Amino acid sequence: MAMTLNNIVEQGKNGPAMMPIIQGVGRAAIEIAAVLRGAVFRGALGQAGGENVQGEQQQVLDVLSDEIFLEEMRATGFICAVGSEEQENLLIIEEYSHADYLVLVDPLDGSSNLDIDCPVGTIFSIVKRKSPNDQLPDVSDTLQAGRDVLAAGYVLYGPSTMLVCSVGEGVNGYTFNPNTARFESSHPNMTIPATGGYYSVNESNADKWADDMGSKLANLKKETGLGMRYVGAMVADMHRTILKGGIFLYPADSKNVTGKLRLLYEAIPMGFIMEQAGGKSMSSDGVAVLDILPEALHQRVPVYLGANAAVDTLLG
Repeated sequence: MAMTLNNIVEQGKNGPAMMPIIQGVGRAAIEIAAVLRGAVFRGALGQAGGENVQGEQQQVLDVLSDEIFLEEMRATGFICAVGSEEQENLLIIEEYSHADYLVLVDPLDGSSNLDIDCPVGTIFSIVKRKSPNDQLPDVSDTLQAGRDVLAAGYVLYGPSTMLVCSVGEGVNGYTFNPNTARFESSHPNMTIPATGGYYSVNESNADKWADDMGSKLANLKKETGLGMRYVGAMVADMHRTILKGGIFLYPADSKNVTGKLRLLYEAIPMGFIMEQAGGKSMSSDGVAVLDILPEALHQRVPVYLGANAAVDTLLG
């Protein structure tokens, strides 16, 4: 019999508590995938007419995915609050405000790809609250370094729907089987190759990068011979990096002087996955992504994630 998300209960000390929450992520993913498949027929593509807290134009499917994810987290009964890239403030789940866990989520990563039918994804992490359970959860509960994350993962919506996650005991991938209507183990013990693969970055910004990163990338290409692949959805680019090797990077630049990617919603969960897969997750100034103590819900940082040798060659 195929292993399903139920197998998470056997994965280390965090597995039993994380399993029902990740199952909730799986339910949200199935629903989001269905909405994506039918979006063109429902008039759900295009902009929603508003901006998120970062000042970016929200897509209709950004809003729908955010709503779906929140409802599925509520349905678990184990989540007291959700921090979403699409929401300015922490969303408290009133009826379960005494629960132990919070989820941080980018509900639809790469949504600008939707109009051209390219891959998109969901990114999430789970932390345990610090505030007393008899009080309402607070934004301070989310401001935890990546070393304190209990579980993290992503969903890739492509030719198949795949959920990749870790509860601190390695990385495992589950693919949705439409014949059984469940996620089944397809990529156990995912480990990034030590050599080979690709570099993944929006290289058109190279002339604006900080820290002489343009020259450093040129040196990386010369020394390693890595080819370039770039989808423009972090989930898709990171998934390829983990499976094929290489490095994903999003440097700071003259426009985004502190970086573009969000620490809580993108950098920490993906850094957690990368390290669990045997790779390295770094930010600027030689600081590991998972060692950064967040100061704000929507903080941004530079990101360099990949095989150890590739990251060291680039930043060295």
